[in-house]
Amino acid sequence: MPKTDNGIHYEVRGSGPDSIVLLPGLGCSLQCWSETAPLLDGYRLILMDLPGHAGSFHAPADGSRLSRIAGTVTDACDELGLERFALVGLSFGGALGVRIALDRPGQVFAVMALMPWNAGGTEPGDPVIERFHSSFRDVEAITEAVGAMSLDPSRTTDVVRTMTSGVTEQFWRSWLGSGGGAYTSMFEELSGMAVPACYVIGGRDTIAPRDKLIADVRAMPGGRLVYLSDAGHLAPYESPEVVAGEIREFIGRYAHSPLSSPGSQGV
Repeated sequence: MPKTDNGIHYEVRGSGPDSIVLLPGLGCSLQCWSETAPLLDGYRLILMDLPGHAGSFHAPADGSRLSRIAGTVTDACDELGLERFALVGLSFGGALGVRIALDRPGQVFAVMALMPWNAGGTEPGDPVIERFHSSFRDVEAITEAVGAMSLDPSRTTDVVRTMTSGVTEQFWRSWLGSGGGAYTSMFEELSGMAVPACYVIGGRDTIAPRDKLIADVRAMPGGRLVYLSDAGHLAPYESPEVVAGEIREFIGRYAHSPLSSPGSQGV
């Protein structure tokens, strides 16, 4: 199991002149991309387990600020020699990609967030976040929650497995707890986004707040929004062909070319 010095488990698949770092969602492992990655031939893909998750269980995983988790990931990218790369992330991984793009515009040539955690965070007392916080290692509660966000629970068993046994309590509490990262905002920074950015939202997503995600895209210069009417929150597991097609379409706009101005992207 290859790991960076700071404990990030990664897998490299495929080859090509451009690299894409694929980040799973909260409670997911890099198996999130197992059906999508084979459809992205022509790219060098770096699949990573998130800090405090699965194979990266022992990596620094302070979720009290998104920037702290981003720092663990970018340190791993630096060790792997990724001087120029695109980021694609699901849910929490999508927000993490946006954070890294804000922090490293000289390295990231495009960022795509699938059903992402909204940049403004959540309000104190949010019942969904509080319910997840109180469900640490509660197999019954987590199975029910994952089933509620799945269009096809038979294809999302990896989420249940990782969420119930492969996430550290430190990350879980620091992200979901009172005053944790889930309650912090980077919305005011979006107007300074210097990287081409795309959000993908699903018409059957029961988790991501659509109005807030649209507001995020409007705040980013040249931000792009893709609406997939039949997609749910866990689309890479359930609709890999559709997800791969959207990744190829967007990332392909900026691959094999100098870092682009987001203003040419369109809304």
